[in-house]
Formats: sequence, C-alpha cells, structure tokens
Amino acid sequence: MKRFAFYLKYAWRSVRRGGQLSIFAIACVAVGVGTLVGLQSLTSSIRDTMLGDIQERAGGDIVAQVNYDSYYQSVLSPQAQQLLDNMKAENRIQDWTGFNKHSVQITGYFNVPPTVYIVDPAHFPLYGQVQVVEPAGANLGKLLSEPDTIVISKSMWKSKGYHLGDEVQVNSLIDFTQVGDRSANLKVVGVVDPVLPGINFDPGLFIGFGITSQQAARGFLNDDEVTPTTFFIKSGAKADNPAIINTLKNFNEEKAKYYPFFSDIKTASETLGESSKNLQPVEDVLLYIGLVAMLVGGIGCINTMLVVVGQRTTEIATIKALGLKSRQTLYIFTIQVLILGAIGSAAGMVIGVGLGYVMKGIVEGLFSRPLHWGLYPGPLITGFLVGTLVSAMFGLLPAYAATRVRPGEVLRQQAGGMPRIGNLPTLLTIVLLTLGLGLLAGVLLGKITLGLELAFATLLSSAALAALMYLVVFLTGKFPFSLGPSFKLAVRSFNRHRTRTTATLLVITVSLFFISLISIISSSIETTLKETFDYNLGFNAGAVNIYSSKDEDLKATFEREVPGIQKIFVSNDVGAYIQGVNGQRLNQKTSIADPLCAPYLYQDYNKDFHLKTSIQVSGRSLAGTESVSPNGPQKVLAGRTFQPADMNKQVMLVTQEEARCYGIKVGDSVTLRLRSNNLRTTSRTSGPLEMQVIGIVSKGTAGTNFEQGFVVPFQLVNEAGADFSIFFMQIEPSQIQAALSQTQGSLYSNFVFDLTDLIRSFTDLLNHILMLPLLLSLLSLFSGSVLIANNVALAVLERRKEVGVLKALGADRRRVLSMLLWESGLLGLLGGVIGVGGSLAVVLLIARLVKQSNQYVGLNVTWSPLSAGLMVALGIGLATAATTLSAWRAIQEKPLVVLRYE
Repeated sequence: MKRFAFYLKYAWRSVRRGGQLSIFAIACVAVGVGTLVGLQSLTSSIRDTMLGDIQERAGGDIVAQVNYDSYYQSVLSPQAQQLLDNMKAENRIQDWTGFNKHSVQITGYFNVPPTVYIVDPAHFPLYGQVQVVEPAGANLGKLLSEPDTIVISKSMWKSKGYHLGDEVQVNSLIDFTQVGDRSANLKVVGVVDPVLPGINFDPGLFIGFGITSQQAARGFLNDDEVTPTTFFIKSGAKADNPAIINTLKNFNEEKAKYYPFFSDIKTASETLGESSKNLQPVEDVLLYIGLVAMLVGGIGCINTMLVVVGQRTTEIATIKALGLKSRQTLYIFTIQVLILGAIGSAAGMVIGVGLGYVMKGIVEGLFSRPLHWGLYPGPLITGFLVGTLVSAMFGLLPAYAATRVRPGEVLRQQAGGMPRIGNLPTLLTIVLLTLGLGLLAGVLLGKITLGLELAFATLLSSAALAALMYLVVFLTGKFPFSLGPSFKLAVRSFNRHRTRTTATLLVITVSLFFISLISIISSSIETTLKETFDYNLGFNAGAVNIYSSKDEDLKATFEREVPGIQKIFVSNDVGAYIQGVNGQRLNQKTSIADPLCAPYLYQDYNKDFHLKTSIQVSGRSLAGTESVSPNGPQKVLAGRTFQPADMNKQVMLVTQEEARCYGIKVGDSVTLRLRSNNLRTTSRTSGPLEMQVIGIVSKGTAGTNFEQGFVVPFQLVNEAGADFSIFFMQIEPSQIQAALSQTQGSLYSNFVFDLTDLIRSFTDLLNHILMLPLLLSLLSLFSGSVLIANNVALAVLERRKEVGVLKALGADRRRVLSMLLWESGLLGLLGGVIGVGGSLAVVLLIARLVKQSNQYVGLNVTWSPLSAGLMVALGIGLATAATTLSAWRAIQEKPLVVLRYE
C-alpha cells in the first residue's frame, strides 16, 4: 500500500510539473471524450424520443394496417369497424380509432404537396396527446369538432404566414373518374408540433401537414378515400392481445380469404421493435465516430508522455540507480497517464453534454420535431471509462520507453535523450493497442467480432494514410530552395521527428478534408439544383395536369390571361415499342462494348445482349415558335429542331446517346407503336407510326429527366392518351405568386410548384444534413490544433539547448519564433493543400461515378478558389496560433539560464 501511495504521489507530482504539456494532453483527451459523450447522448435522446412510450409512439396497443384497394376499403371496412365496435361492447378492447392520409394541394401553396391526416377527433389519439402550439394548451379534439376545420403543422404555419381563422382551399389530387372540382374551404383553427402519436418517419412530418376530421375530409375526398387505412386499437394492460389479433386474422379468413383486408397486424412492442432495429445502425456509426475521435486524445497522450520521458531521463536514471525497478517505473508512468486520462475524461464529460445539446438542436432542425433531453448516465460513464482506458492503453509505449532508460549510460553522458524502444516492441505495442481498442469497441457495440474488424480496418487505413503523410514529410525535408535562415532551420526541424510530424499532419489533413468535402458537396448540390431549375434554363415554375386532353387550349389560355408569363410549353410522355429502323428489326444480338449503351440493353436466357424495344416517348409543344426542352438548353448536333410546321407531322428528335446506341441518324425512319390509353387513343395512334428523324440533339444542360430520349410533337402523345402532362412556365419573379394562383385555379386540384421554393426547401434540408458532420470535422480540426500546440511545446523543450545557442549567437525572440512559425505554418499549408485537393478529387470521382451509373443524373461540381484558399488559410492560421500560444513563454528565457541548465 505504501508503494502504491508512493507511485500515486510521484505520478501526481509529475502531472503538476508537466504544466503546459499536461494541459495539452488533457485537452486532447477532453475533445475525444466530449465527442463520444455528445454522440452517445444524441443517440440516447433519439432513442428516448422514438421509443419512450411504446403505446403513444405506436398509436395503440395493437396497430392493424389495411390493404389498399378501393373495393375492400368501401365494402369490408364497415364490417371491420362493426367487428371492433362489438369487441369494445364485449370489453375485449377499450377503444379504437381509424386513420388515413392523403397528399393534397392547398390553394396558394406552391411547394411539395402537403399531407392531410384524417382522424376521428372524438377518439384520436388513443394514447398521449397532440401538442397544440396555437392556441396554446388547446385540445385537438375540440378544435376539430367544429365543422370544416383544419389544424396545420408549425412548418406550414411559418412558411406561408397563416393566421388562426384563415380559410384555406384544400383540393384532392384529381381522379380521371371524377367530374368537376373536388375542393373544400377549411378554417385554420390551430397549429401543432410535428409529433403525432402513431405517426413516425412519415414524409408529411417533414414537408408539412394538416389534420382534419373525417367529416371535413369528405368535402374534398370520396368516401372510400376517407375510409381508414390504419386502425389503432387500445386493448388495455390486462387484455389478451394474441386473442384479439387472432380475431382480426379470422376476419381476413372469413371475409377476404384471397385478398386479406388487414395486411399487417402488430402489437405496439413489435411495431417499435422494428424502429429500434432501424436505429441500431445509426447508433453504431455514431459510436464508431466517437471512438475514432478518441484516437486523437490517445495520440496527444503519447506525444506528451514520450517527451516527458525524454526530458526526465536523467531523473529516471537517478532513481533507478537508487533502487527503483523497471516495473516500478512502468507503474509510475502508467498511473501518470491514467491521471491525465481521468482529468481529460472528466472535462470531456462536461464538453460532451454541451456538444450533445448543440447536436440535438441540429437534428431537431433537420427532422422538424423536438427531441427528449436529459443528463444520460450511460454516455457519461461510458465516456469517462473509455477516455481513461484509451489513455492508459496509449500510455503503454511511453511507459515502456521509461523502463528502457539505463542509469549507467545516462549518468555517464548527462544527456536527456529518448531511449530506443526498438521496432519489434513498438509493433507489438501497436497490435496489442489495436486489439484492446477492438475489444472495447466490440463490448460497446455488442459485437466483439465487428469491433475487432473495425479496429484493424482502421489501423490498416490509418497506416496507409500515415505512410503517404510520412512520404510528404520526407520529401518536404528535402526541399531544395531556401527562403531564409529561419525557413531553412524550420525545414530541417520539420524532418527531424518524422513520426510525430506525420501523426499531426494526418489529423490536420483529415479534418480539412472532411470540412472541404462537406463544403464542396453542399455547394455542388445547391448549384446543380439551381442550374437544373434555373430561370435562365427555360422555366421557374411548373404545373402538373392529370388525365386532361385539353392541354393546348389551357396553354393558349395561360398565355393570354396569366400575368407575368414570358414563356410556356407543355411536355408529356407515353410508353412505346420501337419496332425497327429503316424497316430493320432491332431485336438482333448486339455488343456491350460501349458502356454508355448499357441502360438500353437486356440479356436473354443465353446471356446474349439485345437492344430494348420498350421505350418512353415524350411529347413537346412549342413556346411560341421556339422549341424548348425541359431538360435545359440542347445543342442540335445534326439536322434541326422542331418548327411550327412540324407540330402535326410524324417527326422525331433523338438525343445523342439513344442515336448512338440504336444506330439512328438524321433522315432515318423509325417505326413506333405507342402503348395507348384506349379511352383516348385516335385512329392515327392506334397502329404503327413511321416517324422521320429530323434532328440529333444533346441531352440538355440541366441534367433532369422531364423529357425522354425520343421526342415527338406534343399532340401525337396527347392523342395516344398520356396519363399526365407538365406545363413549364417562365414567369416574371415579381408576379409569380399571382400567376401560379390563377394557374392553380384553372387546373383544379393538380400540382402547381414554384421552383424557387423547392430549391430553398431542398437547400435548407441539405444544410441541416451536413451541419452535423461539419461540426464533427471542426472538432477534429480543433484537436489537430491542440496536437500542433503540443508538438511545438515538445519541440521547444527538446531543443532547449538549440534555442539557447541561437539566442547566445544573437538570434532574438522574433527570429526564434519565426523559425517555429515557419515549421508549423508549413504543416498547416501541407494539411490544407492535401485535404482540400483530396476532397475535390473525391467529389469529382463521385460525380463521374454518378454520371456513369445514370445518364440522366449529374452532379455539377463547383468549388471556389477563394473558399479553397480560406480552408488552407484556416489550417495555417490554427497551426501558427497554436505555435504562438505554446512557444511564446519558452522563447522568453535567457540563453545563460538555458545553457547553464543544459
């Protein structure tokens, strides 16, 4: 016990004597533990939110889904509801309620169509309650008990500036069997949070929704569309749930044996068990990220303890000469690093709580719903134990180095050099360290094998990257040019401790790589969206018209009456069979030598390739007298594009890819048979059509797929019976709201959209998605800065005599500091250039792979040289700031004091 007290006292004294070194080591551990605790707290928050009250989250004790079929919904649903009423009367269940949802159009709402949830306000929800924001504390059932009312989500309320009492016109997506307009004016009576019992991960929760009663929904939907598609059943704590489920299954057998009415019947625990399984991969990924962050803390501990050992070799040799054994030296330094790890872990717990709260806000913004929050003991305990254990494991190498100090050699030469550890012990230590981290990760993940696989995979990938960084450090040390004495000394010092410099450069490079990668991806996607739907590419608004044969009349009406329209054209498409080119059948064997033709080929049973005969044909109208593609501006590569005289002819444009793969050229005759809608087809489109190819065109710059590769005049496809058409409009931005409102009224309930709103919504969603990895990358960059400060402090301590000699020869503090700043600035410059350049290369590779996998999808890679320069400047700035912070005090010492000490 006395020996342990001596070890502990000596180790604690060493921590205190370490001063700045100890602080840097603690900071490295704190950042790693903070990241781990924050991510684990976030996963606990998400799990509590999703799986807190299982009945409330599931919507009932039993949830029964209904097969979608209008006949069974209209005929069997009343019988199923009567069955549930009978079970309630027999006290087998306590209550039940039906639920349905539909995408609708709201007049004046020109974004992704919102969802309307249709409920029975007298019974919904069976468990929990819907939080009403406005009017605060109101009851959902009472609000919806009034006739023709709707409660909307907070996101819709904010985006459109609605007020309580406003009337909104809700329209169903029109059905071709309906006659006339199906719409209803509903009064907005409340605003709710996007957290609804029984509704999880539904698109409506993200894009906006309303809640209305079944009675109000009949004003804009058919009766069978209001019929419940989900039944929530409240059975009670003592109910026989298996028997209830069997009763529902028996109903399937009796009433709808071959097409069951209930498609899926599950208890609340079974329903949320699936949600729990879906959350597990997310939790595993976040845990792995947290463990990787701990590696930075471990590297900080190694750096600190290695220099501590090197600095105190004389002291270690002295106490070993006085009788201290090697294993006792191992104990002392292991305890010291344990103390550093424990203090850093304690600080990391505090950081992690704050970090988790910040990440919670990011996730809430992404999913538009609040998360539960609290101090979770599990992540705190895990963070403390993992931080302390990882620090101890990483401290094995420096502790072993301390045992290698030989008193006779050190005392004879009175020098404080680092003892040689040897390659084999170092390799064994790394393998044991990886094995220990793998077991630790396996315990936390609940899968030992997976933990070991991840640990050794991380080791191999880190070793590959470290080898590359080592090569960069080595080549930098051979830099042939000199920018002055300070730069020359800096390059020499840069190459002196390659292993330590490599580790720091790796952290800086990876951090700046991810920050730059996120920035470039965000910018590229946003630019791609804007260029895809940009005003200058042909349109900034659109409208979908379903099952209408009067598109040309509507187009003419819009051109005359809708304010601000500068350009309008219509596109539709229909399935077709391409039977031949110039009288030759296409179903012959062909080669797949051209990889761009792969989407147009299929394999038969003999694995021979054939050209596909089933295609999609698009119809295009003119914008005035101009032929415009909704896929963006096209180049005419051969022949010509459509002219007004072509609109009643059997002519066709073919895009470059299709022309190459099908062997089509200008002047060819292509035989098509349209897969017509028999309700609307004409005699002209009922048989084979001989289409003359008048032009070969490029795909279009926007990268969209609104128009297929075979394009014919709009009227031809319209006669064949296209299921829908799309109006593309270029509208003066100042008049777009009025124009779209009038367009929406003319198209009844069909989808009308403002592309500016859509781009803004997608951009906001993208930014929220990327905020979390960006935050983690910034934390990693901060850790890299701490490592740089640590390395500089260690370098100054190791080169104490060198600094003293330079100052004795006349070098002032500025000259000494400039040497160190050159060294760390070079480190930041290399990390920035490699990180930013690597991220750009990766995004370009991703864009190329996307292009190869889908010819209609593209990523326009955009990056700003200014942003790239700022990223590099960030790396240099953090490196030089860390250097100034850690080296300023050391260079203040007088050379006489330094040389006397040495």
